[in-house]
Amino acid sequence: MSQQRESYGSEFKKKTVEHMEKEGKKPIEIARELGIPKSTLSRWIKQYGKSATAEQSQVFVDYERLRKLEQQNRELQEENEILKKAMHFFTKDRH
Repeated sequence: MSQQRESYGSEFKKKTVEHMEKEGKKPIEIARELGIPKSTLSRWIKQYGKSATAEQSQVFVDYERLRKLEQQNRELQEENEILKKAMHFFTKDRH
């Protein structure tokens, strides 16, 4: 017979990780208390832990920075094209 996998909701996962971080317990302790595999809890920690929140906000900051840099790049390319045309216009009369 195959074992049926236990399914946990995202709220339960978040609360479990918050409890672990608040109590300062090790993942193995919480895993034993709840009767879940340590690997499952480790996955939850990566997904819902404090470090995951920091990583997610860093990704958001990097996305905003990237968006601003792309806009700045477009503006600089346009300015560069204008300068090339102006240079061509002013040097054409000298020959």
